[in-house]
Amino acid sequence: MNDSKEVLFSSTCSHLHDKVCVQCEALKEVLQHIHSYLNGMTMTEDELDDLRYTYHMAEEAIQSWKAHQLRSVRQDRARTDILDTLGDSSVLITQDWAMKFLPQKYRESQSDWFGKRGISWHISVAARKNQGKLQSQSFVHVVENCNQDSFAVVRIIEHILSTLKREHPELTSAYLRQDNAGCYHSSVMLTACSNMAIKTGIAVRRVDFSDPQGGKGPCDRKAATIKAHVRRFINEGHDVQNALDFKEAMLSNGGIEGTRIVVVDASTVRDCQPQVKWDGVSSIQKVALLFGVHTKWVKGKLSKAYKRKVLIFKRNIK
Repeated sequence: MNDSKEVLFSSTCSHLHDKVCVQCEALKEVLQHIHSYLNGMTMTEDELDDLRYTYHMAEEAIQSWKAHQLRSVRQDRARTDILDTLGDSSVLITQDWAMKFLPQKYRESQSDWFGKRGISWHISVAARKNQGKLQSQSFVHVVENCNQDSFAVVRIIEHILSTLKREHPELTSAYLRQDNAGCYHSSVMLTACSNMAIKTGIAVRRVDFSDPQGGKGPCDRKAATIKAHVRRFINEGHDVQNALDFKEAMLSNGGIEGTRIVVVDASTVRDCQPQVKWDGVSSIQKVALLFGVHTKWVKGKLSKAYKRKVLIFKRNIK
């Protein structure tokens, strides 16, 4: 796969492109038949323009969906590869911002419904193998005064890794899996990962970015369980109006198995992390950090030349 926008990821093919997908070719033929049929129709120019516009929008949506499915399958392979290689000293952490929780009272008037401000909460699911058996636990950060930016994400990662290292000293490396949200897919977050070993004792070896609506299943499942637990708490006659109430609801009735909850204030996070500029960071799908050297994949392809480029970048930001 070549990237026409970057020379480092472009090359001349030395093989024949003679493999085809029967289903993809059939879809292409169907779209061509529809386009030919539209061109042969007899109707007013305005009506024909409307049909052509509808056709082009539908064709673009179909092609985008095919590309999304292909990316999701290839990116999910990174997750399965990491799970196969996990050991006692490594951990895979899947992260996602859950949909904001709207404050709710057991009994509320119609006026109480309007003007609500959602509560930000972040879910991290950590998976590791202990004597060959897969284990997992979840971390829920209910964040006050939060813009859901990279600065908050960096502090959340630091807290999770520090906690894991304190309770499991044998852990030395971590793999992060996140979606393409700007708070994850940013220069601030990626450059901060290179210093995690110094701050927490666990080195971030790799960061994978999944396509939207794909790759964050563990977080979505945990969010569904938490929401059901909180709804039961509200139905018992309680109100959930702020972050502390939200935490109390999650801890009610013995809490949620395998889940830790903490309330944090993000109002001072931004002052602790410098802003960094990294050209082309949005095109990165995977980042590996090995002995302080960043390497990246674009469309699943690794470039050695990019290692030198990133090393120069690191020297400039020190």
